[in-house]
Amino acid sequence: MKTLIYSHLYQRPGPPGRAGALRELLGLWFDHLRGPGLYAGDILLFTNVTGLERPGLMVRPLREVPTDPSHAFLQRVLTYQEVPVNGYDVAMQMDLDMLAVADINPLFPRDDRLWAAPSDLRILDWRHTWTLIPRWRRAVHKLTGWRMSEMGASACVVASATSTWERNFGAWARAIRAHGTRPLPRQSDQSFLNLLLLNRAVPMACWPADVIQHRDWDQAVHARLLHFPGRRKEQMQQYRRV
Repeated sequence: MKTLIYSHLYQRPGPPGRAGALRELLGLWFDHLRGPGLYAGDILLFTNVTGLERPGLMVRPLREVPTDPSHAFLQRVLTYQEVPVNGYDVAMQMDLDMLAVADINPLFPRDDRLWAAPSDLRILDWRHTWTLIPRWRRAVHKLTGWRMSEMGASACVVASATSTWERNFGAWARAIRAHGTRPLPRQSDQSFLNLLLLNRAVPMACWPADVIQHRDWDQAVHARLLHFPGRRKEQMQQYRRV
């Protein structure tokens, strides 16, 4: 099976100065994929930062970088057709704030579903789908308890067989476009991913919760990937294994 992992590294318009930290983040991510992650497939980075070339890393320029970071996250989904999936069996989008700490190869899908990391938030959390669904539907969920306890999906790692790439990632992009110019939820791309899951728009599955950990990393004995979202990035160096 031929696989591709890709990510995005944006430097938003404004004063420079974060380039060094971004390079360090990329290096940590890349070295863990090749090291503890035992990943030998292709790795691709979409970026607007220069000087990131390194052996084994394919680099492609970003065409545009929205100033608003929430729109930047949406942009990486909307440009899914720029991912060179031809010639690969599976493609996986992975955020740079991830550390591979064990073999990640079993995570690549063997079916045609859209696979996502498990979230530590409920699917109907206000940071996921709550503000995206009509008020009448929110009332139904509240009155009946229907799916109120179901856990959601995280956009930190999302993968699909390339044979169903257009169906799976295309559905994610279409959900964003259908939203139009209305206010975005806090976790924009992730909210729309959960909308797909809630509406069963495409066949979806989440990896087991103990495989991709978003917190309590010292207790993550079965984890293959550790996720350090937001301010938790500051703790990544503590879990360096290369």
